[in-house]
Amino acid sequence: MQRFSIFLLTIFALFLLQLPVYSQVTTRTALLKNASVQQAAIEKKTAEELIRLSAEKGWPITLTGSNGKFALLTGVDLWGYPIYTATDNNIRSAATIRTNLLWPGGSTGLNLNGSDNSVKGKLGIWDGGRIRNTHLELTGRITQKDNPSSLSDHSTHVAGTLIASGINPVAKGMAYGMQELIAYDYSNHLSEMLTEAPNLLVSNHSYGSIAGWNYNESQSRWEFWGQAGANEDYKFGYYSNEAQMWDSIAYNAPFYLIVKSVGNNRDQNGPAVGTNYWRFDASGTMVNAGNRPAGISNNDSYDIISTYGTAKNILTVGAVNPIETGYNRPQDVVLAGFSSWGPTDDGRIKPDVVTNGVNLVSSIATADNAYANYSGTSMSSPSAAGSVLLLQEYYARLHFGNFLRSASLKGIIIHTADESGGSPGPDYQYGWGLVNMENAASVITSNNNRQKIFENVLNNGGTFTLPVIASGEGELKATLCWTDPKGAVETVNILNNTTSKLIHDLDLRIKKGATTYMPWILNPATPALPASKGDNTRDNVEKVEVPDVIPGAAYTIEVTHKGTLARGSQAYSLIVSGVGGAAYCTSSATSNGGARIDSVAFGTFNKVNPAGCTTYNDFTSQTASVEVNTSTPFYFKVSSCDASVTDKIVKAYIDFNNDGDFDDAGELVGTSPVINGNGFFSGNAAIPAGLTVGNYSLLRIVVQETNNPANVNPCGNYANGETEDFRIQFSNPSKDVGIADIISPLSGDCADGSQYVSVTLQNYGKLPQTNIPVTVTVMDGATTIATMSDNYVSTINEYGIATLTLQTPFTSVAGKTYTITAFTSLAGDQNNANNQKVSTVVIPAASSGPAGEAEICGTNQVFLKVTAPVATDIYSWYDTPTAPVPIATGSNTSSSVITGNQTYYVSKNDPGTTVGPLTKTVFTDGGYNAFSGNFVKFTNDVPVVIKTVRLYIGNPGKINFIVADISNFNETTGSYSYLPLASTTIDVYATDPTPAPGAQSGNDPADLGAVYLLNLPVTAVGNHAIIVQCQDGATIFRNNNIPTNPYPFAIPGVFSITGNSAVTSGDPNYYQKFYYFFYEMKLGIGSCPSSRASVVATTATAPTITVNGNDLTSSVAPNYQWYFNGSPINGANAQTYSATQSGIYKVSSSDGFGCQLSSNEINFTLTAVAELNAGEIGLKALPNPNQGSFVMEFEMKKKSNMVISLLNVTGQEVYRKFYPDFIGRFTEQVNTGKVASGVYMIKIEHGGKTYLKKILINN
Repeated sequence: MQRFSIFLLTIFALFLLQLPVYSQVTTRTALLKNASVQQAAIEKKTAEELIRLSAEKGWPITLTGSNGKFALLTGVDLWGYPIYTATDNNIRSAATIRTNLLWPGGSTGLNLNGSDNSVKGKLGIWDGGRIRNTHLELTGRITQKDNPSSLSDHSTHVAGTLIASGINPVAKGMAYGMQELIAYDYSNHLSEMLTEAPNLLVSNHSYGSIAGWNYNESQSRWEFWGQAGANEDYKFGYYSNEAQMWDSIAYNAPFYLIVKSVGNNRDQNGPAVGTNYWRFDASGTMVNAGNRPAGISNNDSYDIISTYGTAKNILTVGAVNPIETGYNRPQDVVLAGFSSWGPTDDGRIKPDVVTNGVNLVSSIATADNAYANYSGTSMSSPSAAGSVLLLQEYYARLHFGNFLRSASLKGIIIHTADESGGSPGPDYQYGWGLVNMENAASVITSNNNRQKIFENVLNNGGTFTLPVIASGEGELKATLCWTDPKGAVETVNILNNTTSKLIHDLDLRIKKGATTYMPWILNPATPALPASKGDNTRDNVEKVEVPDVIPGAAYTIEVTHKGTLARGSQAYSLIVSGVGGAAYCTSSATSNGGARIDSVAFGTFNKVNPAGCTTYNDFTSQTASVEVNTSTPFYFKVSSCDASVTDKIVKAYIDFNNDGDFDDAGELVGTSPVINGNGFFSGNAAIPAGLTVGNYSLLRIVVQETNNPANVNPCGNYANGETEDFRIQFSNPSKDVGIADIISPLSGDCADGSQYVSVTLQNYGKLPQTNIPVTVTVMDGATTIATMSDNYVSTINEYGIATLTLQTPFTSVAGKTYTITAFTSLAGDQNNANNQKVSTVVIPAASSGPAGEAEICGTNQVFLKVTAPVATDIYSWYDTPTAPVPIATGSNTSSSVITGNQTYYVSKNDPGTTVGPLTKTVFTDGGYNAFSGNFVKFTNDVPVVIKTVRLYIGNPGKINFIVADISNFNETTGSYSYLPLASTTIDVYATDPTPAPGAQSGNDPADLGAVYLLNLPVTAVGNHAIIVQCQDGATIFRNNNIPTNPYPFAIPGVFSITGNSAVTSGDPNYYQKFYYFFYEMKLGIGSCPSSRASVVATTATAPTITVNGNDLTSSVAPNYQWYFNGSPINGANAQTYSATQSGIYKVSSSDGFGCQLSSNEINFTLTAVAELNAGEIGLKALPNPNQGSFVMEFEMKKKSNMVISLLNVTGQEVYRKFYPDFIGRFTEQVNTGKVASGVYMIKIEHGGKTYLKKILINN
């Protein structure tokens, strides 16, 4: 068998050439371009060879799957097995990693969205196909530089996550203002990346090599992609040629950061042992391997990141569930079940970080307004890529258009990531943690102040030393990141080969006196162990954190290297936080023979001092934790070392603003009265609001022998007494509830006559809270148009969130801008800073109504037509300018409503948005129950969002709502399978005045229900269901015993509720007795309504007949069809018809609208039919009479189409023949076939004239 590699391993030796420092700090454009040309030639040769091997081995060129998954045969490995590159399968994502806080209107005030010219065309995407560049979210902003053969849902979805403009607000991309996205498919990604590397800052790569178990959807089978006979796929953790190439590209393009999805392998675990599977044989052919043995590994543990996901110099991104209100604690971060785990074979930390990759709504390629809900690390990677591009945009604003090196960008992301996982430090599941864009941007904001970014070069034998003073603003921490030269690719012992890929081993340390703080490390031999501290010899990222940092203390940060740097030097980036502080003044007594501090209690902190006397005690290794905005009790016990009875005074200070002194207002937190002899001082320290939770400061306690408080100061020497310093940390308050967000309405929402306001409440405190008052004001300019108040009556657990929809709506008007202010007023709230949220909501102005035309057809039908309709718009027709319900929908439709003034009104995207009964009292009976699995059937003809519903709740708890596709529904038992499309879980409170758990019958009109926000997207049109699952004791109402079928409840052409899951044996219509759950359901359809344009209808006129001899002539009409005795006359389609027999005639006409009207009926009596115009053309039929066979002769002088027919006495055609463009002499034998004996009329139509001649046939 011929074997070959798709990579020429030596072609890129040029990357090892001279100018190593130049390579690392300046983009080597010429070198990259030359390498691109060589790589393109390799790829061309590879493509030709793959076509041959595809036919020889039966390898398909492409593989496809659900969620836009696409795989392409891209090469053959060194052992002759095929390499397939596969796609890895938005507002919640932006909130999860706080990108939304960087956007215009975000709390950071940075106003970043990717729109600056400095980053135009500097974001790239390589994916599985062509992006739909005409999509509403992407129009005009995609530059597809290659020519993929087909559109790709996956590529379009990923592109949307990167840059979608937010026409659909839930699909807004991370860099939604980006002017240009550079796009390729991944079939020749290496040569293309080499070409683009000098121009790009960031690119996204949501694809990777298929490895381990893979389910082949097209063949409905499990396949194992390891080598023949292997129980584990070597590609997991393997540093491949592609990984090496990516590292080389990054090394030579030091401003270019490659962002890659980690892969979705962890839930791909093959069939059960003992069931059928397929795998490659020794020749590289996929074959049926029989039943799966027990020895083949699953993909469900560590070391399942394939090939170039292991590259050193890229940012590899895993996936977690969304956190809509942002991160608060490690428990908030839940890893997605599919996200692949590290380590690499040589033990490096991968993934680097995680972002949201679950249930992201974004654009897809099926239509210009199509969206879909996808999950996968393919979605988490662009969340990161689009977000980090904003950091470059920000840096360029502050630094005259210059950019950060990619090592700095990667370092900042890792440096500021939120702690995730079960233990401090990194792990092989979450990497360094959850991306936090707010913190990342703050590093750039405060650079050279409390945080620092260094971009340096370390030469052989060199050391970089940085003395710093800890500020107390969080832990002192430093992150070292460098773009390492490419590593070697192993070609023997390739399975789990632990040979290090690190070329330059740099070291980071933080020192304080004799103490050295080491970097985090992991043990790949026992990957589940928590991280520890030690010498990191594997990664080109090192991070050191000082958990016991002392504000005002001096530290030294040091960067060195081991051995000899192979390239002579190494560029690196160093990110430092928690510095820029000031050393505190000293304070102590000059004698240790006087007053002393026996013990200190501060809040929950207690310290009993050892016996003995001293002038100063440094207890900063011990920490007192205090809540912000609270009064913290303290107790200081004092005595005397020499047993003297003297006056003494105690003072306590806290440096709240971390400026290195105790001079600011409020920093003296306690002054005792004069204490004579032994005694104590107790009181309460006022801890102010507005302090940053997690920051540290200094608590200084001074006892001095004096009876004058003015003599006691925080600094300097005094005769007798003692000073003690403690570290203090500011912690979350116990009682702190605030407004996390105003989630409805949002800018871009359409005008609504009944607009509800929904807010997200968050309990930032450490104790559960309930009965939370919320007030919302809505202002139009300086005018308050609505004020509404409500209570959140359920419980929000510590650090939990809840959504409250206030039950008083307001009217939002098109073209208006509203300022909505929401605030909580929980009694005793310790932090008022987060109580209020302000949102500016712009309601789009109504576009002008579409042009149209209408025609009244008869007495009971009007045809309605839009001029130049747009396929993505929904058109509605009304009989009055203010009618709430349309009489018809569609761009070309009709109605039976005939208005008195013949005027109709047309609008676009205004079909009405409310569906279903308004209240439960529409039907008589019903009851509450803890329904779980019951569902409501519906059909949507366009993509919609189910925004709000009115629910009636009998008992509080939680309810999960799942939009799903139902399959295998058993109409007898009610069992079914389902594919989830979208879901939300909400906390519900009892609306029943007498709440009770379990089933409760009755339809109490006193239960008015409550409107809840669901915001469930339904992006695919078709038949779906909403499954309801009650949890934690919740019960929900539904109507029953409905006497007649209530279904469907519909907005024509948009949405229809068609039934439910109620079943009983033998009655297929049983569901019609029930209406389930959803009342006053309100939808969003994407585009906002236009104004209504008036259309005056014309009236179609029926044709009339005039008689002239035996000629019947219609008035002028678009077309004609003549009828005899109610039946159409075949071929009688001219304005004039020459009658050949007596009877009832009429003519009908159909116009461009489709209106078909008939004339008055003529009871016509045939006069003697003379031969008509026969002599003009010399028309003869011989013999005459005959037996159905005769010769016809005549001559035509002009060219024209001609029809010859033979009519019986009833006017029916018994013979017909067409002659195009006839001119000249006609002689032809006519055979009529078997016809009845009688008189017949030869009829010739030519040049607009008719010729008639009688013949007699005797059969």
